[in-house]
Amino acid sequence: MAGRRVGIRIALVLLALAWPAAALAQTAPSLEPVGSPEELQQILEAAEPDCDITPELCPAAQDPSADQTAVEEVVVTGVRVAAPSITNNQSVGVDEGDVVKARGSTLVILRRGRLFTVDTAGGRLRLVDTIEAYPPGADAAYDWYDEMLVSGDRVVVIGYSYGRGGTEINRFLMDAAGRLTFEDSHHLRSSDYYSSRNYASRLVGGELVVYTPVDTGPTADPLELTPTLSRWRSDADDDATGIRLLRAEDIYRAPGLGERPDVWADTIHTVIRCDLSVKDLNCTATGILGPESRNFYVAPTAVYVWMGESRWNLPKGEEPDAWLYRVPLDGGRPQAAATRGMPIDQFSFREDPEDALINVMVVSDSEGDGMWGSESARGDAALLRLPFARFGDGESGPVADDYRILPAMAAGWGAQNRFVGGHLLYADVLRKEYSKDNDAAPDEEGRLTVVPLDGGPLVRFMVPGQIGRIEQMGPDALAVSSGEDVFFTSIDLQTPRPTISDQFVMVGSEETESRSHAFYYRPDPSSPDGARGVLGLPVTKPLPPERAAVAGQYGQLETIAYLRRDGGGRLRDLGGLEASPVQERIDDGCVASCIDWYGDARPIFLGDRIFALLGYEIVEGREQGGRIRELRRIDVTPPPPPGPRPYYTD
Repeated sequence: MAGRRVGIRIALVLLALAWPAAALAQTAPSLEPVGSPEELQQILEAAEPDCDITPELCPAAQDPSADQTAVEEVVVTGVRVAAPSITNNQSVGVDEGDVVKARGSTLVILRRGRLFTVDTAGGRLRLVDTIEAYPPGADAAYDWYDEMLVSGDRVVVIGYSYGRGGTEINRFLMDAAGRLTFEDSHHLRSSDYYSSRNYASRLVGGELVVYTPVDTGPTADPLELTPTLSRWRSDADDDATGIRLLRAEDIYRAPGLGERPDVWADTIHTVIRCDLSVKDLNCTATGILGPESRNFYVAPTAVYVWMGESRWNLPKGEEPDAWLYRVPLDGGRPQAAATRGMPIDQFSFREDPEDALINVMVVSDSEGDGMWGSESARGDAALLRLPFARFGDGESGPVADDYRILPAMAAGWGAQNRFVGGHLLYADVLRKEYSKDNDAAPDEEGRLTVVPLDGGPLVRFMVPGQIGRIEQMGPDALAVSSGEDVFFTSIDLQTPRPTISDQFVMVGSEETESRSHAFYYRPDPSSPDGARGVLGLPVTKPLPPERAAVAGQYGQLETIAYLRRDGGGRLRDLGGLEASPVQERIDDGCVASCIDWYGDARPIFLGDRIFALLGYEIVEGREQGGRIRELRRIDVTPPPPPGPRPYYTD
């Protein structure tokens, strides 16, 4: 590990020597487009690996007609959303796709291949409508419908079809009463976009943007496998009727391609933009040719894509190069900066327009955020604060002063990081080494590092269990860790030196959802800075013996737990809203998306009202006398279908 740390430090010195700050102060250029299919093919051939030296890097022959694309991100940009979102979004003004949304007093829920609308007006909880989340008549047995957005009167469902081989964009119209009507479905040729942490959709206004890394593969026409958008028809082949979204002149080349044999270009990183507000979906695309990358972040003004060389493609001991690309959402040309390391996930990024820079936490070993790649990040760490002026054609990049070397992250599973206010917080886990001298030590301890962005001294804290999430709570931060209990640790970031202001222990409980959307903090109306408020998080709680008999074999119920944050950062238990005990499995007739990969429990704060989504149940509560008291609930479980079931049930 020490050798790699030295390698990164040397690399930073070389960066400073190669890219003088004075030169970078000049007007930054942008990337140049490829220009023609012939030039694109020449670049790809020049950048191919030497298969005699590294045969493991050369893919086997494939059918050129086979799908080789990989959708990683569906995002939306435009004007800011007028109404506040009920989703725990990363960036202000960028709404992320989730399993529950709100339009006015109507809740819209996506679960197990169906959409549900629930009216909450006038103190009610009333099911309004239910509709399949896919096109009428489609065979959705091999499809997954993961995320949902609401834009005006349109509900947009983002899904992936293994049967048809691509991402689906399904649009539904919702009338004033909350009734749903299928409008249209569009198929985007791609591979599965799934990420254990990142989301496939964003919404800001009425524009949808899809980020798609396309594997070029060994084909005579590198554009043959680029994304094709087609409107779904039950009697048509989607790809046969689709529109190719990329031309050669829409593709920009990464630095050195066709000139440096050590830079292997095998991916066209594509940002697709679609106007959701119009009747006929209209899309445009921009592509960047370069090495494979699986880290991306969406700011209100741009999509940031971090791509890097594969370590397997380099001589032993040599550190891989990396690039950070900025793709403006106004249609401008992409720009790039040469960098080092890899981010952990989307929370490794934060754009600060007022300071004209982007902050990124990087580590020496990270698989990016495709599938479960983010969970294994570790190694040497650094904070990069990259001014916008450093972006250009990708030949130059940060100077040494743009980096701050940080304490390394321990090897393990589930590293976390988050920017909160003027600080970066990141967490790893230290596991007990068994010996006669430390039998009493906890099996796991979470290590939380707090880094001031202004260059001040960092602070480290140890908390019980493994830290599974770092969240913003007003001007401060909250770390949630789990072992045999759940620990809520609030960190005061307003003092000259960050301190732990309180720690609440939920004995015998376990956090049930890992995604960031499972958490929500609502500031009190009388506390605009967020110093006081209420937070919600799904957990399981142990039950007394008299109730455990009807709550399943584990004697626990899924609960949305609520805590109040008082002045001074103190945390106080408000209790929770519980799911009904389930004594037997219910067949809900599910035929599509029958596993809740994105979870099925959310705290919902709608205006001054408090709800809990717990599977098919929506429960309303009210804070009274220092506790959350249940007011009403509704169960929207579909009735069991008649006859034998052709598909499995969950």
